[in-house]
Amino acid sequence: MSETSVQIVRLVDHLPDDFEALRSEASAESFAFIECLREEWLAGRYDGSDDRFAIFAAFHEGELAGIGAVTPDPYDPAPDLLRVRHVYVRPLHRAAGIGRVLAAALIQQGLALAPRLSLRAADQRAAAFWEANGFTADSGGTRRSHLLTR
Repeated sequence: MSETSVQIVRLVDHLPDDFEALRSEASAESFAFIECLREEWLAGRYDGSDDRFAIFAAFHEGELAGIGAVTPDPYDPAPDLLRVRHVYVRPLHRAAGIGRVLAAALIQQGLALAPRLSLRAADQRAAAFWEANGFTADSGGTRRSHLLTR
């Protein structure tokens, strides 16, 4: 698969048709953060009125392959900080470059609006992924494992 076959879409009007399948797969892997993303969506946080709240979906050959968000950091109110959150790539689409393309879109959106991005890696594999995408390990913030500075 080439990275050019991945389409990144900012979601504003509705969650993708395949979202429930993605949510089910995430739940089966004990990743509860996709449920949090759904709750935030239903609460209207990603309605397009504030660019600091953005969800991006990655599609491969028309199928929802992954999802992720950028928001103000709910654990650190610093005005110069946004957080990469709720990033999930479906198992059948892993190791194909989709996560890398999705991460690039999230990082670009976040750094366009703030000089620092934070995140909390779910496990060591996620930590290695984010470090390969420019983040450095950081324990200086609340509930943060990594930081990226413009």
